[in-house]
Amino acid sequence: MLFTSYLANKLMDWFVRSQAFTPPGAGLSVGLLVSTHGPRNNSATYALNNTFSVKASDGKTHLYKCTTPGSTAAAQGTLYPGAEGEVITDGTAVFTEQTAAVRGSLATEASYSGYARANTPASLANWAGTQGAGSTTVSSGTGVPRTSNNGVITIGTAPAGPTAYVWATAHFDAVSGGNMLMVHPLTDVKTINAGDPAPSFPAATLSFTLDS
Repeated sequence: MLFTSYLANKLMDWFVRSQAFTPPGAGLSVGLLVSTHGPRNNSATYALNNTFSVKASDGKTHLYKCTTPGSTAAAQGTLYPGAEGEVITDGTAVFTEQTAAVRGSLATEASYSGYARANTPASLANWAGTQGAGSTTVSSGTGVPRTSNNGVITIGTAPAGPTAYVWATAHFDAVSGGNMLMVHPLTDVKTINAGDPAPSFPAATLSFTLDS
């Protein structure tokens, strides 16, 4: 899970500088972030500013943007370590890792026909305590702080139009507009085609872990 710069600054000012910060509460909404392409393809042509996600050698999913147009190599190999801001030459194309842009809330949100964020307010009922999935009491866990959705979260209505390549979910402080707060890369890219069911997350499947 990645905090955006907006949220990180708000938390820092609240925690050590006594600046007022009101959590989004009822306005907390889950949305989808998309890339222009699905997972990286071998021997594929990419134009300037095209994006795709890669499960890098650090075991995490990262977004990359094409900064020099060209074609990828015939095999991926171990080209993508996942370092923030790294520049990767892949075949004749060059790609730059985009964590800084994502942290700066510059990631692209889905916009397919029927898309809408799912309003899932911050509450003990909606999000599990750190002691385990499904819990609805105050957190009492002593291990790695982790939460997950207690109920089904459905994003928008049945999509239509161009294919969407979802690489991450994001929390926002409003149903539309507002500020991006957190980003959670998916394990694998989810391709949404015209006529597919609306994307949804069954209970306990959208999990957030706070890294130390």
